Amino acid sequence: MDVRPEVRAALADAAFTPLDTGDGCLAWCRASDDDTHVMISANNDLDGDPQAPDWILGCYGDSGGFVEVSGLTLEAAIEGAALLRAPLRADGSLVEAIYPTLEQALDDLA
Repeated sequence: MDVRPEVRAALADAAFTPLDTGDGCLAWCRASDDDTHVMISANNDLDGDPQAPDWILGCYGDSGGFVEVSGLTLEAAIEGAALLRAPLRADGSLVEAIYPTLEQALDDLA
């Protein structure tokens, strides 16, 4: 798969590696120490315009739950990956939601 050098470099520098998630979908993935993994994709692909708001960021719990944010640039997705926590609310309930902004996702996890 052809991936723009600047996309590959930015994600590799942030410790993401390519992952085939099935059904022809691809994402950049990074495991975390809190039993979660974070994925970034350009509409289920490894490559896209880094400046376009076409990137999706998701944090997925190994035991369930997920938080996804769409409409991000690549830079915003990488920055957001450092901020997203396990998909659990303060009361311990699992989050399974897609958010239009990173701020809304972070508010729900607070």
